[in-house]
Amino acid sequence: MIKWAKEYSVHNKTIDEQHKALFDIAKKAYLIAENHASISEIKSVLSELFEYVKTHFKDEEAYMESIAYPDLEHHKKIHQEITSSLVTLVKNIKTVNEFKAQLNIITEKWLLEHILKEDMKYYKYEKQKQLQAKESSFEKDTSFTESTFEEIIPKYIIYVCGCLNEKHKIPHSVHLQILDGAKYNCKVCKKTIRIA
Repeated sequence: MIKWAKEYSVHNKTIDEQHKALFDIAKKAYLIAENHASISEIKSVLSELFEYVKTHFKDEEAYMESIAYPDLEHHKKIHQEITSSLVTLVKNIKTVNEFKAQLNIITEKWLLEHILKEDMKYYKYEKQKQLQAKESSFEKDTSFTESTFEEIIPKYIIYVCGCLNEKHKIPHSVHLQILDGAKYNCKVCKKTIRIA
């Protein structure tokens, strides 16, 4: 029986919780089948799964609409196909073995494949949309001006030499020259100055 794993997350708390619940209901159905339950008990669990799937699909579609997911209509069609298949499954189950075979299809194809393939598409879309919004926000941010960087860059850098307790205030422009390999010596001790 397939279990929920964090790799299945679409990074939306409500939808992830619903996906977990779907796996739990599928597991419950599997355990009932393993314990030689009656067809009516199995159908009862399948009905529970069906009702939860309907609620989940409704919430998921509302979320996709809220993020303006461009492939929403296609995703809705997939949901309709799954719902229709579940209805047929619930109506036509005759034996426990038939149910076990169909349960694997439900968990592996409908739940897992749908989450990993289809639901990940809207997660990736939303992630890309958020990334573009951040980039756009940074480009529009007028708070970064030349004066902002002047405030960040210190005017002087403290250097030391061989003199005891002597510190030299070196202008930032000279500091950059030193970083590029220029050498400056203390006028008193004649040793090369170095950053403190």
